[in-house]
Amino acid sequence: MRSFVKKLVISCIISCMIFMPWGFVPLYVNASQEALTARLIINGAEVLDLPVPPMIVDGRALVPFREVFERVGGTVGWHSGNMQVSLFFGTDVLVMTIGERDANFNGEVIQMHAAPIIHEGRTMVPLRFPAEIFGFDVSWDTASFSAIVNTNNDNSTDGADDTTGANNTNTSNNSELPPPGERPGTGSNITSTAQARDVSAFPIQTIQHTQATITRLLTPMDTGIAAYVVVADSAITGVSHFLLYDNRLVVDIHNSASLISGDFYAPANLPVTGVRASQFSQTPRVTRVVFDVVGDAEFSISLSADRTLLTVQFSQNRIHGVFTQSDASSDTLFIMGDILPAIRICTQGFPKYITLSINNAFMDAEGGMFSEGIFAREFITGQNDDGSAYVRVYVGETWPAFSTAQSANAMAFMMHHGIEGVRYDSVNRELRISRAFDMDISQVQQINDYLRLQYTFVLPLSAEVLGRGEISVLDGFVNSISLARNATGEINLTFSTTRVLAFSIYEEGAYYVIRVNLPRDVSPFIVVLDPGHGGSDPGTSHNSVTEKDLVLDVAHMVLQLLSLDPFVTVYMTRHTDTFLSPWDRAEFANNLDADMFVSIHANAAQIRPGEINPEPHGIETLYTIGILEYEAQHNINSRQLAEIFQSNLVEATGAHSRGLVPSPQVIVVRETSMPAVLLELGFLTNPEEAALLATVSYQWQLAHAIHQSIMEAFAEFPPTR
Repeated sequence: MRSFVKKLVISCIISCMIFMPWGFVPLYVNASQEALTARLIINGAEVLDLPVPPMIVDGRALVPFREVFERVGGTVGWHSGNMQVSLFFGTDVLVMTIGERDANFNGEVIQMHAAPIIHEGRTMVPLRFPAEIFGFDVSWDTASFSAIVNTNNDNSTDGADDTTGANNTNTSNNSELPPPGERPGTGSNITSTAQARDVSAFPIQTIQHTQATITRLLTPMDTGIAAYVVVADSAITGVSHFLLYDNRLVVDIHNSASLISGDFYAPANLPVTGVRASQFSQTPRVTRVVFDVVGDAEFSISLSADRTLLTVQFSQNRIHGVFTQSDASSDTLFIMGDILPAIRICTQGFPKYITLSINNAFMDAEGGMFSEGIFAREFITGQNDDGSAYVRVYVGETWPAFSTAQSANAMAFMMHHGIEGVRYDSVNRELRISRAFDMDISQVQQINDYLRLQYTFVLPLSAEVLGRGEISVLDGFVNSISLARNATGEINLTFSTTRVLAFSIYEEGAYYVIRVNLPRDVSPFIVVLDPGHGGSDPGTSHNSVTEKDLVLDVAHMVLQLLSLDPFVTVYMTRHTDTFLSPWDRAEFANNLDADMFVSIHANAAQIRPGEINPEPHGIETLYTIGILEYEAQHNINSRQLAEIFQSNLVEATGAHSRGLVPSPQVIVVRETSMPAVLLELGFLTNPEEAALLATVSYQWQLAHAIHQSIMEAFAEFPPTR
């Protein structure tokens, strides 16, 4: 064991030599002490599969960071550019630096009793500090030499599931954390992506200043480079950043008040599909900017000398080769880059050419010819003014089906036979089918599986007429369009999309047209119903009633009532017993640009951990009014909406009114960019109220009141289109 200490001290000296220019302190373990190993027990079960056992250093228990805290539902990040680790639970973020005792929790600097270290390639952190700051119970058992962690220590009266972390006071929310070893959002509908890479030259040091105000976010259109610049009116105290599992780059600006909010321009030449900013936290004040990054793009984050400009820059890809290949059935174009090219396909040039735009790329390859190409004749390469590169493929009068494939740093664009009489115009977002084939469009069946981003049209045509295959689109809205034969011999035409869309079908000249629309373009009113919890998270469960099942039943009843109105379009965050994180619920509504968000829950109360309180009963409505100025668009704020719901629910049911509850910590009503409420329909810990909530007749009373509230709000405060 002493040899381990000696090795660690040598490692500390080397780390010091490497990182001292950036202001890091040496990693230090007292060589005169024996570093002992210990046992770790979480929720009553000993953890035996850790790659490095817990160790006692200077009287403190250190544990392998990722393996322990992902086990209890946290999201862990490693940031090599500044030797920092982050731990993300719900709305709370803890950032620790290797070798430093100062930690940053939601923008506030807190000193730990021990610093994180690196041992045998693993980040080891003091167990007690991060566990207790996120609300877990930590104790030490001398007899068994064990550190004991209990994560089930919540004790409040609110059953909302959409906030987690140290300030969480919600009874059923502990189950919002996924089971050990899982992360939020890892369901089958999530596609994993290559992770972006931090190439920042220097870490950003925290220097205390008076509160800054964030006044602008300059986009690449303003900066003229592949970068976003956050502008502050005075020096910025500190900045932290981390990557989430789905390649969202989160940048937090501490001690800052934000005048910026909402979505910002994401040009096609950047490996970024979305940018959002908001006042993430009021106490302490934190401005958050989130980038949806494509693939393994490199990024860097830096502050100007006066600390008033924060720059997030994305590196440009170099396209160093474009090659062709043809065989008896297809023509293929290979585009090689330093990293995987991010390509968008434009088909407006048909029947002359197809344009492949390559985001944030420098073209360093020449054009050429297709040798004995079936469809393609030649291709040219070039550079656009916006920083994107392009390859233009000339195909003459032919109409090939096309698809794509990719490797680590190459994209293959394949043109082949298979589909006849079908053309997609990516500029006008229209699929055109030749009317040479006789079809009654009133008989076309539409299947909208919007939660999986798939929309199928069952065409009353023989599958042999149009053929089979897939058209790769990649225009930012539609990924691909496939044609396949169904069980009845007709055609299933399926759109796979990047976001929730709406479709219309009509006849125009020589074509049947299926048009791709944004929901707001075709619907006067859009409401999102959010049945809380689901899947591995049951919510609260008492008196033989489980929250996730109850609220899903009520939501389906509301859906039935709203579907009778042709002017209201309803989307649900879940239709079945599936898990969805609160951030994904809010993001779903925000991407829809919905007019209203209604989250449905049931409540619970405790006297102390493990002991329920059967007395509380009644209905309450949670809301928050954030910094987002959406009143001009929606003509109503969340408090006004909450008043309507609370009044109608109490009047319809005769239940006790617990009133309106301002809840800035609840993610789904804080992060949504439209009027939003969270309804607590009653207490499952109260036997009488639970029995009532279990009856179908009472559920319909609640559903009618929710429906009435939605229609009343739309009638009195119609949104602006």
